[in-house]
Amino acid sequence: MTDQDTRRTPAPGAEDTGWSLRENRLARVCGIALFALLVVVGTIAGVVGWLFSLLVFVPVLAAMAFAEAGNSAGSRGARVAAVAGLVLWLALTGGLPMLLVVAAVVLMIFLHELGHYVAAKRSGMLATEFFLGFGSKIWSFRRGETEFGLKAIPAGAYVKIIGMNNLEEVDPADEARTYRQAPFRNRMAVAVAGSAMHFAIALVLLVIQFTFIGRADDTQWQVGELTAGGAAEAAGLEQGDRIVSFAGQPVGGFDEFRDQIRSESGSVPIVVERDGTTETVNVELIRRTKVIGTVGADVDIIEGPDGLVIGATPPNSRAERAGLSGGQVLTAINGEEMSGVDDVAGALAQSVDGEVEFTVADGPTVATAVATVDLGSQVAATEATTFLGVSARPDLYTQSLPSAVGSSVAEFGRGVGASVTGIATVFNPPELFSFFSDTVTGEDTDVTSVPTPAEQVEISTDAGRPTSIIGAVAYGADLTSENLSNLIGFLIGINIFIGVFNLIPLLPFDGGHVAIAVYEKAQELRRRTGSRYIADVSRMIPVAYTVVMLLAVVGLLAVYLDLTKGVSV
Repeated sequence: MTDQDTRRTPAPGAEDTGWSLRENRLARVCGIALFALLVVVGTIAGVVGWLFSLLVFVPVLAAMAFAEAGNSAGSRGARVAAVAGLVLWLALTGGLPMLLVVAAVVLMIFLHELGHYVAAKRSGMLATEFFLGFGSKIWSFRRGETEFGLKAIPAGAYVKIIGMNNLEEVDPADEARTYRQAPFRNRMAVAVAGSAMHFAIALVLLVIQFTFIGRADDTQWQVGELTAGGAAEAAGLEQGDRIVSFAGQPVGGFDEFRDQIRSESGSVPIVVERDGTTETVNVELIRRTKVIGTVGADVDIIEGPDGLVIGATPPNSRAERAGLSGGQVLTAINGEEMSGVDDVAGALAQSVDGEVEFTVADGPTVATAVATVDLGSQVAATEATTFLGVSARPDLYTQSLPSAVGSSVAEFGRGVGASVTGIATVFNPPELFSFFSDTVTGEDTDVTSVPTPAEQVEISTDAGRPTSIIGAVAYGADLTSENLSNLIGFLIGINIFIGVFNLIPLLPFDGGHVAIAVYEKAQELRRRTGSRYIADVSRMIPVAYTVVMLLAVVGLLAVYLDLTKGVSV
């Protein structure tokens, strides 16, 4: 950045209108090329991606092409078709949970920009536009100095505040109301207002959650999901049961309970509380092993009374994507017949490059099928242990408002820390290179040097990759389909993450404007002249373009993976 005479109000380069026209046309052409690429990506991304491409990407591409050709009526019709197609796609693929999540995300984006708008207006700056979406205009209205409306590309929102940098041409009569001429405190207020709004939303939702919905108590729990083919299912345990004692010993936290299970075998008495009454149930414990790999994923195998069955397969896990599901009968691994869990380790010796072939059937009279699961470069089997087959549903307890505020602040701090760590991990150059190469080649990078159970891996290959807004919304819809409490938890997490992400100190992020404001203030203090210092942002244009291009490439690859592989949890 270089010094500039702040007494000169016309922006450098303001007279070069030819450059502005060329730049706008280049942006339009690049936008058309981008959406043509998105159409191709969507078409090859499976049924869901093909449908999204047909209903959304194709109309947007048509709208941009009509606009470039000067056909305003055709462009307007195509833009309306794109919005209608998006709503239809959401309803078809996700139903009400998807629509709820999308509505919540749109509201979140609106509130982000509202933060910038309110801060700018309170600072006396001139905000000329406030739009949801980018690209061609669909609908708008004017209130006072600002035009509000909706644009065709549903990829965010923006507020147009005049004079955001020294390169922008501004009417001399409005120069005093530009962002660049505002005092430091006002520029900082506008720059951080978006992230501050996200943080405020997260804190309010946390207080609501802890005050009215409750937070989990790790020491008090009920039976959640039952594993198909597990001992608990065979003994008649049900969701909502509370296990009081196991083998004559009182039951505490779920982790302690799992240790109790591993120390027993055979038939074990369990005291269960159900609907206010207790009863003793004898459970015949079974054995389980896991086929583990080096990418933070594994496959459960349960030895039931009638042979081996596949255990629980988490949604969109590698096992599920390969065609495995809980309760399937397992007859062979890598072509070797299985009679018990002790046979698993020997069969895995036949695996090549971490791929394991599971021969399964949905029942004794159903034809078998072969599912190949890629678990990394190496595979192994865990030591067989006794197994009950229940998950925990923690009890929830509410707090008083003062306690909820304290808990919310502490949880917010943990969320910020996790977001910073996640961003640093994903955008670490070696991790980015692995993401690009793995996506292009279709291969997976190991996250451990030796086969390790997924529960012991901090982050898996699938979960560690960037997720697009499409994947995030799909994940949120899955959570919301279970209960509305999950929607609140999802919104808390995504607001904290986006708030932190926007503060990255590079243009075009809000954090880039914060960094520039701080730099300008430091220069003013160093000079001690009392005059306003405006940094030359032209020096930052190559950096900003590089960041935008990087985000575009990462975003496109993330969209492709989210449409073809889904979002791993």
